[in-house]
Amino acid sequence: MIRKTLIVAASALVLAGCVPTVKYSSKDPQRGLVVQASDTLNKGARYDAPVLLRIIKETKQLELWKQDKDGTWIKVKSYEICAFSGQPGPKKKQGDYQAPEGFYEITASQLNPFSSYHLSINTGYPNRYDRLHSYSGAALMIHGGCSSAGCYAMTDPNIEEIYAAVRDAIKGGQKTVQLQIYPFSMDWLNMFAYRNDPNYKFWTELKAGWDWFEKNKQPIPVDIRDGKYYIKS
Repeated sequence: MIRKTLIVAASALVLAGCVPTVKYSSKDPQRGLVVQASDTLNKGARYDAPVLLRIIKETKQLELWKQDKDGTWIKVKSYEICAFSGQPGPKKKQGDYQAPEGFYEITASQLNPFSSYHLSINTGYPNRYDRLHSYSGAALMIHGGCSSAGCYAMTDPNIEEIYAAVRDAIKGGQKTVQLQIYPFSMDWLNMFAYRNDPNYKFWTELKAGWDWFEKNKQPIPVDIRDGKYYIKS
């Protein structure tokens, strides 16, 4: 009976997300307290300049964008996502093994240097949009390693660069880091290909943000109105 209870408890943790929070000593050399930002990411910008992250599931890419000294946002690097679970479409309930889609914000409290996945950044799921739609789930992360139960696993070397860039931007004064997560490149050809998908209406909301970003190349002014993502003009 005890063994069965432990198995059920372990399964519940997996279904809740990647559950990366494990308490380690701050002296553990594998932790991210002393991870340094990569000079190759600066490209003329301050090491603590504002950043944003953009994930495209279909191509398994996480893009790191950074604001240059003149205020221009540039893509400084694309990372291959080592693993994520699920299919195109948003996460809707705990245990569906879906990785989130939508527009999220990262704050200092979402950075975990004591993660059991080397380092982790909480995506912010569920956000206000998700809660309005009664979506459930927790501990959905961008983290190290190469295994996932609803998270985005980036490998340890890659999460070190991503984590350091986000951490330093927040330390430099950026209040929140925008995280954009899309199922695919949201051009009209792909939208047409997915026109009969049950998630199509939701994806049209994401496409409005995609189009705005492609035109303006800066964080998207996202709001939520009537239960939908709304892009401020």
